[in-house]
Amino acid sequence: MEAPKRRPTSPVRWFRRRWVHLALGLLVAVLAASWAGQRARQGVLDNLDARLRASGAGADASLISVEAEQLSALRAITFTRGIAEAVANSDPATINRIVTPLHANSDVPMVDVLRPDGQVLLAVRSKGAPRPVASRQGMPAIDQSMREARGPRGGRFSELVIFKSGPTFVTVGPLMEANTPVGVVLVMTPLADVLGRISQQVGADLTAYTSNGVPIATTAISDPPALDLNTARTLIGGGAIVMRYIHGDDREALGRLIVDHQPDAVLGVSLEDNSASTGNAVTLFAALGLLATVLILATFWARVANTERR
Repeated sequence: MEAPKRRPTSPVRWFRRRWVHLALGLLVAVLAASWAGQRARQGVLDNLDARLRASGAGADASLISVEAEQLSALRAITFTRGIAEAVANSDPATINRIVTPLHANSDVPMVDVLRPDGQVLLAVRSKGAPRPVASRQGMPAIDQSMREARGPRGGRFSELVIFKSGPTFVTVGPLMEANTPVGVVLVMTPLADVLGRISQQVGADLTAYTSNGVPIATTAISDPPALDLNTARTLIGGGAIVMRYIHGDDREALGRLIVDHQPDAVLGVSLEDNSASTGNAVTLFAALGLLATVLILATFWARVANTERR
């Protein structure tokens, strides 16, 4: 008796081969894990950029508060009866008797009372403030304040000035005697102190740059690199906020520092960027999750196959 003939087996098509399915599954798993990590990283980065922009706006708002404090102290001094007459008569004893208590009751660390030629008649300092000088001769703000004394703002304004002792936030106003300016009062705070105070409020490191891009004060551990000239001037002119990395993973947002309603410098706000580590962690967890799912499904499939064979 002849044995039955076997039917010739047709070749398995490529798309039915197990290695093809395995390769496609592995590719999908890698793409899914990578996509999840990238989305997580971008989400953290977008949130960081939003925090930096909000901190920059908060820093400008806080600077207005510092300016208001200095202006309040300036008004208290210049509007006190007898101060203008004492300056006109170059009477340091009377100036000291009037100014020192007013300075003690304010939160400003530095007050200078000047003659029109810049000679300092009295300099009052809080503990730790820079030492006084004998003259402020040649300071443009003195002439501007006296020239605008009869203007709508009474010659009072604020600006950043770089003294030999360092960059300083200055509020200046004239002293009037018989409707004539006879002197000038400077109410000042070192810019480093201003940035340190505001940094605590906004929860970020702050850096001030000149219009040429040179850092002049910072709350960071070390000075950030200078800006290129075109970027600095574009920002001063109202250009869009610029993002860059400094000191490794520290991300800095650069915009304008507004002083007395005018752009006076470039302000940098920086925070540590941990978006890369977050993205890597999400990628790893996603990969582990997919691997665990594959193992569970493979175990279930193996059990079903063994049951059918019995």
